[in-house]
Amino acid sequence: MFGLPLKESVMLKPLRSGHARELFELIESSRHTLRPWMPWTQQMQGVAEAEEFIANAARLYADNDAITAGLWEYDRLAGVIGFHEINWSSRSAQIGYWLGASFEGRGLISLAARAFIDYAFVELDLNRIEIRCATSNRRSRAVPERLGFLLEGMLRQAEKLEDGYADHAVYGMLAEEWSAKRPLF
Repeated sequence: MFGLPLKESVMLKPLRSGHARELFELIESSRHTLRPWMPWTQQMQGVAEAEEFIANAARLYADNDAITAGLWEYDRLAGVIGFHEINWSSRSAQIGYWLGASFEGRGLISLAARAFIDYAFVELDLNRIEIRCATSNRRSRAVPERLGFLLEGMLRQAEKLEDGYADHAVYGMLAEEWSAKRPLF
């Protein structure tokens, strides 16, 4: 896997088994902000589940099916970003991300997403990146909007959350569109 500096104090790098405790502690300290949008936090009940997540991410990367990276600020894990599934025949991927509560509001996810999208279009030669967010999750929706993604539509009741079903906003970016926007960043 790769390590990618984003700016002086921020880096993307792979999660390793030695990061399981830090990953779990970040999730535990951020449950109040993550749980409404990310049902998987209910299954993350200890370091063992964090180790499983990291091992699964490594397997998917080795199989060329997904890429997951930790987002680090000053050598502290701040969040996770990745391509859930890479569809090589369509040259497309869906990006997902989350950030620990104490790291919110500083543009870290936008910075990481920009780098991940560059990597997808330039290094992986993908043609399309998609971001899906619950329509009521304004903070998550702000990321693709800030990066110039096109809102392509809504998926009704796309995900079962704690308090019912959530509709998803679907945002898309094509390689040719990103090339045109890239100099603006």
